[in-house]
Amino acid sequence: MPLNFSTSLPKFTEICHRSVQYATYRGSHCPISGIRFDKMEYFSFFNWNMEKSGKIVWIDFAKGYAIFTIVCYHVLQRVALPSALSQAIVFGGTGVHLFFMLSGFGLGLSRHSIAPLVFYKRRLLRVWLPYVIALTLSWGAACLWGLFPNGFQEWLAGVLLYQMFHEPYIESFGGHFWFISTIMQFYLVFPILLWVQKKWEHPTGLVIAALVVSVAWWCAVWALGKTEWRIWNSFFLQFLWEFVLGMVLAQWSRSVEKSGTAQYVFRLLSIQSPLFWIGTGLFFSAVMVGMILKFGAAGKIFNDIPAMLGYTALCIGIYQMGKQWLPPLKNFFLWISSFSYSLYLVHVLVLEGFLLVFTGDIHYSVSWLLGLGFLPLALAGGWAFEHLTRKINI
Repeated sequence: MPLNFSTSLPKFTEICHRSVQYATYRGSHCPISGIRFDKMEYFSFFNWNMEKSGKIVWIDFAKGYAIFTIVCYHVLQRVALPSALSQAIVFGGTGVHLFFMLSGFGLGLSRHSIAPLVFYKRRLLRVWLPYVIALTLSWGAACLWGLFPNGFQEWLAGVLLYQMFHEPYIESFGGHFWFISTIMQFYLVFPILLWVQKKWEHPTGLVIAALVVSVAWWCAVWALGKTEWRIWNSFFLQFLWEFVLGMVLAQWSRSVEKSGTAQYVFRLLSIQSPLFWIGTGLFFSAVMVGMILKFGAAGKIFNDIPAMLGYTALCIGIYQMGKQWLPPLKNFFLWISSFSYSLYLVHVLVLEGFLLVFTGDIHYSVSWLLGLGFLPLALAGGWAFEHLTRKINI
């Protein structure tokens, strides 16, 4: 996403590096940060993510990894697959869960003194304006080549953002723009969430409260029979707990003295075994897919917890694998992260154009080989769109 996930934290970075240095030479307790180290790896959640500039490397990696799996998911939807496998590939689309958590984390690390109007202005420039450009290109492609069955009304609904409340419009021009509606809803309520976070005494309790709200929303959507309605199953309350979790993780990362829950979480995140994380990710991913296969639309509504845990664990595992054994893999996803939002905005447009050129039919089911051929074009399209928006100072 266009959020500044590479937030510079010079003071916090200094504490991190000094704490690790102190722990290395002085033993198990660091008076600088007030953190107790049973092992050097305890603080590695920050150490293996952070450069001296304060750039959190894993956040960038996660952005690139998540958008790449989403692109793969959308192209696999066009490949003729067995029924069970066609349900299983939904894993690739669960990257949005990690995106919501990263969004909360990124905003949680930003300056809290910023005025709401300034915050909204920045979000409009960084998120809404590139989205409008991509939407306009998609509308142009629909008019010229019939890539999408949408027109001016859908374009206007997207530009003015009221598509988030109207089911026929929310999945216009490829279906993936629903995410913009949801993230805009989070931006609207973020100042309120930030105020609640400041007033809430126990961060763990805030995450639990947000989870309760999300679960209540899941139940309401299921009870009302709206599980297949995008304006319902992708309303911001569906993912509130993930966004708030990101905000709380940011709060804990800034805190010198960590609560028992925070210490437990960061100890867990400090595990650097790729096999542990990949095994954990596969387990929760299997639970997620099993819920979809068993319960259908209801399973999709209620499987957000295993989806989030499984996807994030696999992301950490692949990051550790890249760091320890396959540096080119790590660098590949870091490169994608440099234009991840642009790639998300235009990859469906590139996919539809690709299908029209190579098959003559945008509804054609492609082979695995042809699907793989699309991926370099999608990356090229995202990179080009990123540079286009930069040239016009977005």
